[in-house]
Parts: sequence; structure tokens; C-alpha cells
Amino acid sequence: MLDANYISERLASLKLEMCDLRVSDVRYWGRRKHTTLQKLSRGLNQQRLLHIKRELSDLMKRCP
Repeated sequence: MLDANYISERLASLKLEMCDLRVSDVRYWGRRKHTTLQKLSRGLNQQRLLHIKRELSDLMKRCP
């Protein structure tokens, strides 16, 4: 079982990261054209969101 303080801190950290990713996504879609680097960055952001989703799922399984 995980420590409640660890879970709380980790959730806060993931929430901030998701907020940053959301802002990046809004900026991306606010442009008409996207460079290769912007497209790559968006793809990496999508992958990170999937990792966050898996981590949250794992945290839920470990919690009582």
C-alpha cells in the first residue's frame, strides 16, 4: 500500500503536468499550420497523457 502523502503529492504533480499539456494542446490547435517539430511535440504530449492515465490507473488499484 502506498503512503497517503505520496499519493497526494503525486496526484498534485500529475494535475499540474496535465494542465501544462492542456495549454500546449490549446496553443497547437490555435495555429493553422504546424511545423514538423510542433507535430512531434504534440505526439509526445499525447504519449505522456497515456502514461499519466496508466499511472493513475495503477494508483487506483493500489489504494484501498
